[in-house]
Amino acid sequence: MKKNWTIFLILAVMLMGCATTAEKREREARTAAQVTEALANRHYSIRVLMMYPRRSGAVNVTSDYSLEVKGDTLVSYLPYFGRAYNVPYGGGKGLNFTAPVTSYESARMKKNQTYIVLTTDNGEGPLRYELEIFDNGNSFIRVFSRERETIEYSGEMEVF
Repeated sequence: MKKNWTIFLILAVMLMGCATTAEKREREARTAAQVTEALANRHYSIRVLMMYPRRSGAVNVTSDYSLEVKGDTLVSYLPYFGRAYNVPYGGGKGLNFTAPVTSYESARMKKNQTYIVLTTDNGEGPLRYELEIFDNGNSFIRVFSRERETIEYSGEMEVF
């Protein structure tokens, strides 16, 4: 009798594990479909969680910083720490601006990763943003400028 209960308990635990694995795969597939659709529509936002300045270690970002793509418009609200080579008096706009996207290229690099390069001009000079967006929504951002040192960010994609 005790042996039957033990076998039953083991089978029940195994079936529960299979159900949670199936649910996890379904949730991942649903997230991947939402990310793919948002990228195809060029309508998404990346909530920044970490910042990686060139001359110091990683920094947790505590405010609601983000990078948002709305069709042909880029809304950049990003913190900046690093060397500035030539900026307007008072610091200028930095990486806080809304501007049209001048070029947008997207390519599927790996099975679960999309690589995007977009350029814009914030009125102080051209900027190049390189985005790596994974199917689970995790994202990396690199910002290149002639006027400032390169900086990187990581965060999570939010689909509208």
